[in-house]
Amino acid sequence: MMPSNNKNSPNKGNLPLRLVLVLPFVLQIFAAVGLTGYLSLRNGQQAVNDLASRLQREVSDRIDQHLDSYLNTARQLAEINGDAIDLKLLDTQDLEQLGHFFWKQMQLYNVGYISFGSKISEFASSGKFFDDGRITVSEVSQRRNGDRDEHLYNADAQGNRVSLAIVNKNYNFAKESWYADTVKAGKPIWSKIYQWETSPETLSVSANRPVYDRDKNLIGVIGIDQRLSQISNFLRSLKASPSAKTFILERNGLIVASSSTEQPYKLINGKPKRLQASDSSDLLIRAATTHLIEHLGNFSNIKENQQLDFILNHERQFVQVTPWRDEWGLDLLVVVAVPESDFMGQINANTHTTILLCLGALTLATILGVYTSRWIARPILHLSQASESIAAGELNQQVEIPSVNELGRLAQSFNRMAQQLRDSFTTIEQTNQQLAKTNEELESRVEERTHELKEAKLTADAANHAKSDFLANMSHELRTPLNGILGYAQILARTASDEKQQRGIDIIYQCGSHLLTLINDILDLSKIEAGKLELQLVPFYLPAFLQSVVEICRIKAEQKSIEFIYQPPENSAMGIVADEKRLRQVLINLLGNAIKFTDKGSVTFRVEVLLGDITNLRFYIQDTGIGMSPQQLEKIFLPFEQVGDSKRQSEGTGLGLAISQRFVELMASKIQVESQLGVGSKFFFNIDCAIATDWVQANSLTSSGRIIGYAGVGKTSVKENRKKILIVDDRWENRSVIVNLLEPLGFEVIEASNGQEGLEKITRDRPDTIICDLAMPVMDGWEMLKQLRQSETLRDAIVIVSSASVFENDRQKSLDAGGNDFLAKPVQADELYAVLAKQLQLDWIYKDTNIKYPIDTAASTKTIVIPSSSDLKGLLEHVETGYFRGIREELDRLAQLDEQYQPFIRELRELVKGFNIQTVRHFLQESINQSQESTKI
Repeated sequence: MMPSNNKNSPNKGNLPLRLVLVLPFVLQIFAAVGLTGYLSLRNGQQAVNDLASRLQREVSDRIDQHLDSYLNTARQLAEINGDAIDLKLLDTQDLEQLGHFFWKQMQLYNVGYISFGSKISEFASSGKFFDDGRITVSEVSQRRNGDRDEHLYNADAQGNRVSLAIVNKNYNFAKESWYADTVKAGKPIWSKIYQWETSPETLSVSANRPVYDRDKNLIGVIGIDQRLSQISNFLRSLKASPSAKTFILERNGLIVASSSTEQPYKLINGKPKRLQASDSSDLLIRAATTHLIEHLGNFSNIKENQQLDFILNHERQFVQVTPWRDEWGLDLLVVVAVPESDFMGQINANTHTTILLCLGALTLATILGVYTSRWIARPILHLSQASESIAAGELNQQVEIPSVNELGRLAQSFNRMAQQLRDSFTTIEQTNQQLAKTNEELESRVEERTHELKEAKLTADAANHAKSDFLANMSHELRTPLNGILGYAQILARTASDEKQQRGIDIIYQCGSHLLTLINDILDLSKIEAGKLELQLVPFYLPAFLQSVVEICRIKAEQKSIEFIYQPPENSAMGIVADEKRLRQVLINLLGNAIKFTDKGSVTFRVEVLLGDITNLRFYIQDTGIGMSPQQLEKIFLPFEQVGDSKRQSEGTGLGLAISQRFVELMASKIQVESQLGVGSKFFFNIDCAIATDWVQANSLTSSGRIIGYAGVGKTSVKENRKKILIVDDRWENRSVIVNLLEPLGFEVIEASNGQEGLEKITRDRPDTIICDLAMPVMDGWEMLKQLRQSETLRDAIVIVSSASVFENDRQKSLDAGGNDFLAKPVQADELYAVLAKQLQLDWIYKDTNIKYPIDTAASTKTIVIPSSSDLKGLLEHVETGYFRGIREELDRLAQLDEQYQPFIRELRELVKGFNIQTVRHFLQESINQSQESTKI
């Protein structure tokens, strides 16, 4: 039966099978080619429209930005010079000094001319009057020169007058537009666009600001000329398209600037005359202007962006007009005209190429389809017979080989396949016998491998320990030269002679700081891995600590223009005992990461305080940043692991979160994190700490002992020479820190929340010293200093400026403004005492700071039953790590073990309440020694 089917089936099925394979394939190619050609032609025009529209918008936006930047320079310079005269930094009577000052500004700013004309007909200026581009200075002063002529001087490289260049007879600037129109307006304005009467006939506009005295009497007018020819240069640099034209018009149709080589004016009888856009020699500019007038009417009717198209020489042209205005009254129109042919040529060529490629692909695919169908059809016929044989399971049956060559080879293949199947069953049986032997060999190899892995682990542990020691030693060795680099970078920054040197020094300092941070992070990590890092528990004032962290991080958030929300606890007015340095590092790391990975939205910092025997602090940091995936959350606390894009990764070392987690673990807690990719992240953790009642006394410790008071220059008592200190700060927590540091030492402290209130209390109470913040509502510290130094009776008051900014230039500015000294925030007690001692000529009174233990452990152990040394060592471990909840739980456990331990437990509870860690540690160590001695006996 099967040989009969093999002979007849292939001949009957060849032709239909080829048709079935080829016909759909060819139809699909025809459809694809036709659709491609149709869509290419149909979408080409739409693509041109969209491209031209986007191009016009982009070019118009770039022109707007350039106008904003270029013209804003003149406005800003006019305001700067006007403010300098208002503040009496410039003397309008000293025309030579004014001219010299204007000459220096010409070196810094891209403007054409800087002028000042006074009400008393005196004039000073500096600018590029001649074709050669040199900067001259000039003046008009009958008081100095005996006439009303303009004397124009050449200047040397320092701006000093060296020779008289030219004299303009009877120069009456008061009749010129820049002066007369500004005086009439009584406010800063732009002049009308005008043409220089002398060569070169530069098109200019002037930004003018009137200057008044305190009684609103006119002093004069500041004028900054800005040449508009540079705008044409910028328009020519914009390569919108090969034939595009950009130009700027006034509302009256006069050309201000254009991308063509044509000047925006014509010389008629040697005099420049402004050019109307409708009279331009450039065909596209003239046609675009005419079309705008025809369709939009008068140019004054254009209030918003307009996009139009028209036909010129049988080709479509796209044109966009955009109004540009500023607050000083300058009103211009920006026009962008783009020919459609700039785009359609390439699109038509691409469409033609696409159609040719599609036709070629159609022909090639049809030919290949025919041959492919013939190649596929023959094996398929034989495969149907093979399927029947396999389905029947007759593997031992030999297939008859037909006369057709392809079918014969296929039959031979199936015969070989049947033989291979029989051989395979035989091989499987043999393989099963060898499996048992192979399993035994594998078990032996696993044991050997396990032993090798154990040895490798020991080696790796030793290498890791050596690595930690090496990193610690290298970090120590590297820090010394880095401190030298950073120190001299700061010294050199103060003496840098130019901007390039300053930028180089800044780069050195930034790179050194980054490297020092990395070294410190590696050192901390190596200490943690080696088990050598311990918490340094100190008492400090919680509100001031939180405020210092907030001020540091708020500056970073403001630099990125994101909102920083601080939600302080309601009951934070207290001192606590914790590792201040490590806790600050953890919070700044978490807040810094939140700010770094947040580009918009906000970062929220919330703190909660739960009071009890042991105070519990809860910290929450939440952002609206990029968030993290579950895979990233698994790795963020690993050393040198970073998330986010490559730019953000380059901004850190990948150690911050790892070290922060280790610090929090040392505080017997753990950082938790919740995050959603693209939504934001939330980090939170809790720590336990004790309330510190003696934080003020702890902060008064110095190398000479604890400060308890002060004596006057004449060695009189504190009461007889009581010093009065005024603190001016809008933040109560900042005032509270200084009050608590000074009142226990005998100072009389007065508080004010702003500069106005501070001036009133200075006048009334006459304090010996004023500690003043800079940024305050109502009246800030700068204004208060200014009024103090201008007062006949208060100008000698001692003022210590206190600010969160510690940059050298900010410190110097505060001293230049009238401050006697500078105190950086957060205020450090030793710095505060040092500044007061310097300014008030104080001699501090110190008290011995040796620790007095409250009990004699050797005597007390005679009547107090001491627990076993093993129980006491558990307590000592909790004391060393600062885990006060563990101390309380351990004491409760000891109380249940034996009633005789109660006196010992009561004694230890009293020591813990006082929170003198050194005393508690000494007491426990002595008790452990006593317990061990009793055991030996």
